[in-house]
Parts: sequence; structure tokens; C-alpha cells
Amino acid sequence: MALLTLPTEIISRVVSFLDTASPLETTILQKPKAPQSLHQLPSASPNANDVSSSSSSPSPPLKHFSLTSRFLRTLSLPFLFKHSTVHPLQITNLLTFLQNHDLQSRILTITAPLESHFTHFHPAWWSRLLDALPCLTTFTIIAPPEVLDALAGIHTWTTDAWAFNMPYQILRLEHSPSGPPSESHSPMNFVNSDDDTLPTILTARKWHTLTLNEGSSLQAYTTYEFFLRRTPSLLTALHFNNSAIADPLFTSLRSFNFIAIFPFYNHVDEILKSIRKMTNLESLSIKLCPDPDSTVFRDEIELNHGHIDVNDPWNECETSWMLIAHTVIYLTVQGHLTTFHMVDVQIEAVRESLEKAIVSRLQEWWSYEGDGSGMWHKRPQSIDPTKITAIDTADNAPAAPFIVTSTT
Repeated sequence: MALLTLPTEIISRVVSFLDTASPLETTILQKPKAPQSLHQLPSASPNANDVSSSSSSPSPPLKHFSLTSRFLRTLSLPFLFKHSTVHPLQITNLLTFLQNHDLQSRILTITAPLESHFTHFHPAWWSRLLDALPCLTTFTIIAPPEVLDALAGIHTWTTDAWAFNMPYQILRLEHSPSGPPSESHSPMNFVNSDDDTLPTILTARKWHTLTLNEGSSLQAYTTYEFFLRRTPSLLTALHFNNSAIADPLFTSLRSFNFIAIFPFYNHVDEILKSIRKMTNLESLSIKLCPDPDSTVFRDEIELNHGHIDVNDPWNECETSWMLIAHTVIYLTVQGHLTTFHMVDVQIEAVRESLEKAIVSRLQEWWSYEGDGSGMWHKRPQSIDPTKITAIDTADNAPAAPFIVTSTT
């Protein structure tokens, strides 16, 4: 093979061109669903090399390239496992495999799909990963809402969970291991800690970015007086429980991304109350509608035999957008927010109305990129808090209605 006659450095460069981003990047903004790995869990095998479903789903070119020779597989392994997916039952096998191939420092992202709590593991399954993978920057958990609550050591309202039918939500935490020790991770050795001193995953690192995808609320619109239902939500539970976990987490965050599909406006208001506690937040991104090419709206209407008034979800969104603008104004004065992304601007049917409404509220303190970007940037100028407070108070009056065209 002529390729093998090239210097190793050049071959490694070729391999790098076959590398891809984490598979989750293409689905993080979509309705959460059960990862394929949940349907392919291996039996409890002592074979440490049984990690075929623990690695990420690499691009076929890189996978095929790694199978051509032992030498090329050695060069490819760091890329193949850079973005890994692992179930708690597979952690021992994965860590043994990584140690045998000296790959611990090559893992950058971990995705853990869960269908149950796994709180009986000692040490906690997630703590083993944080201890063993020093260069890990992103930890993603795909799990039912009640499982996310258990990981945070709290409990949310579950009496209305049936109405929403949210089998999975996505929690993604990011930090910078290359930063100062005080900013990157705790010096605690999690594996040697007992249950009384072990922190929760939310406070185990100085996470600087949190992404929460709560999924779709559309099914709840089919229930009587849907607006009285409480959405299963880790973030609102942290807020209303006055949890000791919430304050250090909110303080450490520099970026927050919230994704949902047609949440109720009163739930969005609860989310925004948590966001206002993120006093060091610099970047905020919010998405309340499915992508323009998504079929989730039509699918759920068909699933519920048409028992959804299509105007209700859009009305809830309309009110939510105005509440979000108020929070951005608040963080303009009380926080450090510099970037705001309203992803819903990508929807052509509401783009013009949504852009005008937000621009009119953020006024001269924020500049809009335009061209349907949904991106606003805080202007580098002094701000009169009194003037903004007056505007924010005045804006509490009902907003002028949007002209919304259904995209179904």
C-alpha cells in the first residue's frame, strides 16, 4: 500500500481530515429520542475490548480506514473514540479499553444515554468518567426528566408528567480543562469519596456552558386546561427548591442554551427566573419552535388525532418571546450578557414580526446582525439603568399581537 510509505506525520494528517464533529451536534436542537445505543446494550461481559457500541458513531470513511491495517487503526483510534457514547453498564469495559490503548487523554466528549437512575452504583458512574478522562470538555446525558432530577439530587413535580409524555430530555455540560484548576475542575478524587462528600454532577466541575433540551410540550395541549400543567423540568426544580446546587452552578455559567418545542409561556417564565440568577452569563440562546423542515408538529397532531388547536402553541410562543426580551433587558443592566440568539427567527412565517418586536424592546443598547440571523450583540456603550427599568416596566403591558402564520 503506497500510503504506508509516507511519513507518519503525513498519514496522521490524512486521518485528521476524515475526522468529524460529535454526532450529537446534529441532533441537540431536535426533539430528544432514545439513542440507538439503548437498544444495543451488550450483556455484562468481562471482555474489556467489547466497546463497539461505546464509541461514538464515527463517519464510515474513518471507520473503514481504521480497518485496513493494524498501523492505520493505531493512528485512527484517537479520532474514533474522541466523541464517545457510553452506558453506565459499559463504563468498566470502556475505561479498561482506553487505558490499554493509552487513550484516556484523547476523549473530549462523552454522551451517556440512560433509561433508569443507576443510583446504586458506587462510586457514581459519572464520577468514574470525570476522574479517568482528564481532557473531557463536554458531558451529555440523554435521559427521562426524573433521571436528570435524581442526578441533581432533587425532585420535580411529576403529577403532570403523563400529560407531556417527554420520554427523554438532554442535559449537556461543558467546561475548559485547560484553564486554571479553580476554573476547570475540583481537586476532589470522586472515586475515593463517600456518598456524603460526593457532589452532584452539576457541581462536580466549574461548568461554563449548560444546554438543556426539554423536548416537546405539544401533547399536553390536548389536555383540559393545559395551561395549568407543570412541565417536568430540571431547571425550574433547581429554582423553586432553592437548592444549594443551583447557586454555584448558576454563578459558574457563562453560556446557556435552552431548547424546547412549544413550551407553555408560564413555564418559559419559570425558566427565565432561573436565567436571571445566572449573573455571569455572557451568551444566551433560546429555541422554542421546531426547525422549519421538521415534521414534529404534523406528527404529533396526527398522533393525537387532530386534538390540538394549532393556534394555542403559537399564542404561547408569542407571549414567551416577549418575556424573553424582558429578561435580556434585565441582564443588560444586572448581568454581563453580550450575545443573544433567538433561534426561532429562522422560521420565515414569524421572522419579520419577531425581529421587529425584539428590536423595539432591546432598542439602542443592542445591535442586530440582520439577514434572519437571530443574533443580537450588546453595544459597547454606557447604559442608563433608570431608562431601561422604565422601559421594562412599561413593557409589562400586553404586547401588540404578532401576525403568526401556521407552518404546519
